[in-house]
Amino acid sequence: MTAKTFCAHRGLSALMPENTLPAFGAALAFGCDEIEFDVRLTRDGGLIVSHDGTLERISDGRGNLSDFTMAELRELNIGVKHGWQVPFCTVEEVFAQFAGRMLFNIHLKEHGEDGYLITELTKIVKKYDAADSVYYAASPAELEWMQKKAPEIRRCAIQLPGDTMPICDMAKTYGCCRVQFWLGMFDEPLVEKLHGDGIRCNLFYADDFENYRQYFGMGVDTLLTNRMDLAADYRKKYM
Repeated sequence: MTAKTFCAHRGLSALMPENTLPAFGAALAFGCDEIEFDVRLTRDGGLIVSHDGTLERISDGRGNLSDFTMAELRELNIGVKHGWQVPFCTVEEVFAQFAGRMLFNIHLKEHGEDGYLITELTKIVKKYDAADSVYYAASPAELEWMQKKAPEIRRCAIQLPGDTMPICDMAKTYGCCRVQFWLGMFDEPLVEKLHGDGIRCNLFYADDFENYRQYFGMGVDTLLTNRMDLAADYRKKYM
């Protein structure tokens, strides 16, 4: 039986501005095993940490993230909804502060022209000697590019609603060591089948004791959570 672990989804994202250095630092302080963060490209080819491709929900800016340079994005505040002043962070900053201190579950939202994003990200992974503590997560379009541009980096298959390829086939086709389920898109027999193939199972997401207990009980290995503070409490009491 593999160890049951917690992955802080965009850091301590329920309580702090998501995908920021403070949110990642807080998740680490609460003892997360992994952090999950999302990577996108800026207009000038920089690698920035952001889930959304548009700015309205996450910042005081407006428009498409890809229309802005790194310098322009760094002038925006992504802590505005919490009453904080927090800038976007770069992928390099995340590695500089946290590489080797926990696993990085890096969700690639795009691959860039000729796999540019994957190539540049992998350069950073190698710079910080972090290949053993990183895996790239994505759906098929990006997984295919990962195989081409960074076959040495571990991969995690994400089956999105609407994807037609079964997640077992996805993992096999793209040589993944992990899969990441969405809620409602898995059951215990599927987990058992994947474990039989040596594949670790993540779930997005669980945010309270009842769901931690339920999904770990179904065999899930790693739970993504927005409440690493609650997960830390659960771990003390029940794990």
